[in-house]
Amino acid sequence: MIRFTVKALLAIFVIFALVASLWYFRPWSEYSPARIAALENPADFAENQRKMDTFFPASPVRKGSIVRELPEQEGPLVLDYRYAGVEKSLQQFLKESDTTGLLVLKDGVIRHERYLQGSDRESLFASWSVAKSFVATAIVMALKEGKIDSLNDSADRYAPQYSGSDFGRSRLIDLLAMSTGIEFEEDYQAKHSDIRSFFFDSFILGTDPDKLLLPFKRSRPPMTDFHYISPNTHVLSAVLRGIYNKPLAEIISRKIWQPLGMEADAKWLLHRNDKRGRALGYCCLNARLRDYARFGQFYLEAYHGNGVGVDLLPAGWAQKVAWPASPQHAPNGQVYQGRG
Repeated sequence: MIRFTVKALLAIFVIFALVASLWYFRPWSEYSPARIAALENPADFAENQRKMDTFFPASPVRKGSIVRELPEQEGPLVLDYRYAGVEKSLQQFLKESDTTGLLVLKDGVIRHERYLQGSDRESLFASWSVAKSFVATAIVMALKEGKIDSLNDSADRYAPQYSGSDFGRSRLIDLLAMSTGIEFEEDYQAKHSDIRSFFFDSFILGTDPDKLLLPFKRSRPPMTDFHYISPNTHVLSAVLRGIYNKPLAEIISRKIWQPLGMEADAKWLLHRNDKRGRALGYCCLNARLRDYARFGQFYLEAYHGNGVGVDLLPAGWAQKVAWPASPQHAPNGQVYQGRG
């Protein structure tokens, strides 16, 4: 009897180890937890950031037929600065910050363009949270179109999957301003933080990211403080999906990528590789450096009252986002000392 029990336990252990190994390596799929774990290999980090779509599934953000040309008038970029009492050069900054690409536009003209650590003009650079600006911009474009009645509307009016949750009850302006008052730990170093769990459950377990956000609760009224949490922007991406009934990548393509004359297709990462795959709206846009520059130029021109932004953005929006949304958003706030 004991010998049988030991054999049975051994067999169960072997079966469990085999199943766990298959789950981790997923030989039937080009995406796997093992592949994702390799993403953080320090020796390959710069290269990996240029080919994120080989680690995660992705949807294309299609460019249009018309490309906005950026004139070139390049010259040396001489820039010295003082930090912590030490004089430093631009070259030192690029090395210490692990920069892989630098592009400087002045008056819509490329004055300096440099690629480092194996990158080149055709590389797709991971945006991470810069993607939030694209989602926020599409939201206010929908406002101008009349698809959204007011930024004071609650998110669940347009994204009913959030009904009954505090994220769903949050106003669009609260989400845009990172002031929902919802408790969420965005600490990428803390082992069991909410953001790490959100990443693991969505990308590794394939759980619907919309559903993952339903349990989080508000601990203080909206607009009490500036509290930067990525779920705010993911909810805004769900609002866009609800308004247009299309995937996020297609929305960004039609509303931003094509009207702004981007030169190349971009890619937006999905949480799983099937029909249920959903774009992570808080990050995960991958694009060429020149196309990020075109987006910056778009806002700069809109701020000064010219360019396509005048027609695509609500009046005064470019000026509004250049200033704190409330006194609580000014530098030296309570949550992020020294920053607003």
